[in-house]
Amino acid sequence: ELLDSCAALLPYAKMLKEAPMAIVVCGDTTKLLIGSWILAVTQNILLAAEAIGLGAVWTATYPYSDRMEVVKKYTGIPEQINSLCVIPVGYPAMPHSPKDKWDASKVHMNKW
Repeated sequence: ELLDSCAALLPYAKMLKEAPMAIVVCGDTTKLLIGSWILAVTQNILLAAEAIGLGAVWTATYPYSDRMEVVKKYTGIPEQINSLCVIPVGYPAMPHSPKDKWDASKVHMNKW
């Protein structure tokens, strides 16, 4: 029910309705600023999920106060805690592979 409620209110997290679980990455605003370390935490969660055959996706809540409030409402995290993202986690519906976005024509190199 909690995931369904969040899915209804978070614009890019509709897959929460299908996910059996989610991870909310948070930081304490009295002790830190959300910075590169918390981004690395999220990246590592996503890589670990992929490594064990799970599907996971970063759905941003920070810096959107309306999204962070949805997470606070449904998780009960304290006021000084802000969410960075909600990561729906589950088994992929179909096989997938990384997208190849390389485009050599977009590379510029100065030759000295």
